[in-house]
Amino acid sequence: MNLRIDEELCLRCGACVEHCPGDVLEQDQDGRPFEKYPDDCWYCGVCQAECPAGCIELLFPYLIR
Repeated sequence: MNLRIDEELCLRCGACVEHCPGDVLEQDQDGRPFEKYPDDCWYCGVCQAECPAGCIELLFPYLIR
């Protein structure tokens, strides 16, 4: 998973889903956002920036060399 979403703070507004340029996010039946395609995440941070509740934290992967 590339995101940590605080479900208690989430407004279920869909702003993160709407603004995700990679169409990685979707909403479940209750309106909760989730990563449908986590491998396609660009780590651009748009979901985090557009969230009005500030409930999304972008988790960067560790680089192993």
